[in-house]
Amino acid sequence: MEKAGTPKALPQNQQKRRQQQQQLPSPQELISHYESQGLDSQQASLKVIEDLQAALFRVITSGRGKKDKLLSDAARKVDSANSRLALLDAKLDSKPGYGETFALGIASGLTLKGLGSVFPHVVGAVSQIWNSARSVSKDSPP
Repeated sequence: MEKAGTPKALPQNQQKRRQQQQQLPSPQELISHYESQGLDSQQASLKVIEDLQAALFRVITSGRGKKDKLLSDAARKVDSANSRLALLDAKLDSKPGYGETFALGIASGLTLKGLGSVFPHVVGAVSQIWNSARSVSKDSPP
């Protein structure tokens, strides 16, 4: 049986990677490497900076295209669903509920009933005015 405090042996590839990560050259070593190739101090420094920027760019952009595409696709789908929900919410908010609909029905019924009781009086008054205007026009000489 294995003891809890004993570390497991790492595969050969992982051991090599760890050794390489621990043995990365320092900036001064990189500069001296380029100086040994015939560059002066300033040019060697610029070359080291360019190499580091290129390496950083490769690390940042590696494998990111798929993630960006998935994230943009997911964001587009979320935006679409959000706009649909907002439209549905606006439609539901614009329609009256059962209580409001019932109250509107009662109010309109009472209004129609009131107009129905007033309408004969209004028609009678208009007809009296019409008849009196017609009788006055008949009685007056031309």
